[in-house]
Amino acid sequence: MVRKILITEDETNNISDQHSEIDRKLMTFLLRRVEKKERKIGYGDEYSFTIIEISFSDLPGYGFNTFSNRKDMERNIINMLYENDIVGDEVYDFKNELDTNRQKIVKTIRSFLNFILPKK
Repeated sequence: MVRKILITEDETNNISDQHSEIDRKLMTFLLRRVEKKERKIGYGDEYSFTIIEISFSDLPGYGFNTFSNRKDMERNIINMLYENDIVGDEVYDFKNELDTNRQKIVKTIRSFLNFILPKK
């Protein structure tokens, strides 16, 4: 029973490694600018559903809704960050997909999407 409550040293290292895999500055940049709006579409209570529109303040023209799939959302965010000189050319370097900086940016964007999108 005590084993279940206490976190071992290896588990603590795994938890800290997971958080070190994301870029905190990029995550903070995205979280400060995100604007989330919910809209109900349809008529009546039986035929209505909710759409979540996500946009970014100070960056007009970049946004998506819940009709987009996650890969499109990732591409939109990467495109937004690249066009506004927040990330460099390493994001579009597909010759070297094992680049740690590129992986860190993609993992940060994925964790950002997991944070702001509703759980299904």
